[in-house]
Amino acid sequence: MDSKQKAILKTLLYADLFDYPLTKTEILRFLISEKSIGEDDLYAALENKTLSIEKSEGYFYLAGRRSLVKKRQEREKISLRKLELAKKIINKISFIPMVKLIGISGALSMKNCDEDDDIDLFVITDKNSVWITRLFLVILLTFLGVYRNRQSKNHTNKICLNMILDKNHISFDEKNRDLYTAHEIVQLLPVYNKEKVYERFIGENLWVKNYIPNFTIEKDVTSYKNSFSDKLIMRLIRVMQLESIAKFLQSFYMRNHKTREIIKDGILKFHPYDYKIYILKDYNKGLLKYNLNTL
Repeated sequence: MDSKQKAILKTLLYADLFDYPLTKTEILRFLISEKSIGEDDLYAALENKTLSIEKSEGYFYLAGRRSLVKKRQEREKISLRKLELAKKIINKISFIPMVKLIGISGALSMKNCDEDDDIDLFVITDKNSVWITRLFLVILLTFLGVYRNRQSKNHTNKICLNMILDKNHISFDEKNRDLYTAHEIVQLLPVYNKEKVYERFIGENLWVKNYIPNFTIEKDVTSYKNSFSDKLIMRLIRVMQLESIAKFLQSFYMRNHKTREIIKDGILKFHPYDYKIYILKDYNKGLLKYNLNTL
């Protein structure tokens, strides 16, 4: 196989871990490769009959995995309903002055949800305000009846605050620069964007192109500006040291419930399951199976 064929196979192999066949446009966008490959060259390589891939109804997948097409179509119908709900919820919580970006992450960003899945949100805040922002978000989402907490037994359509970063901590460090994280960044669906923080976030994480070199922001995302009242409220929060108070209260509440959460300056990650370890492990197994280079 040449480099283009290997890149196609790697891309479909990774997508297969999520039971997700790809269109040729998606293969181009999410291509896992050491360098960028043009549309014409890639589409020509897709027609190579020696590749261990198949095609049905416009979707490409690993040989023998045709059942994924129906599964994707069913999940997309479910996801469209969830996306509509998620956007309505985001619209209700985006007025919080400290919020700079709210994006949909995880399976829903790829329209790959099952009926009982929750909704993962990725949030970027103003500098030094992750704790006070989280406090406001938890209160609002709880009031709306959609917050997923550790006591929630039914996760269907509940909101999981997957990751909260402040705008001064949006560049991922070296140890987190891997294929899984790159894919999560690339597939992020921005819904609310203030002061072009989404564009800044992508700009500070261009290392993703080491894994997914064809990635570009497809179109401009609407960006809002801070109002006078926003600036006033944020100034009051700093003067009254509400960030420190919010951090103390939440840290005290969480002290006996910590699992795999990541809590650092400007970074809150409250996802109890680290899927990255398992996904990359299974991906490497797949690379060995198809005689491709491992990560």
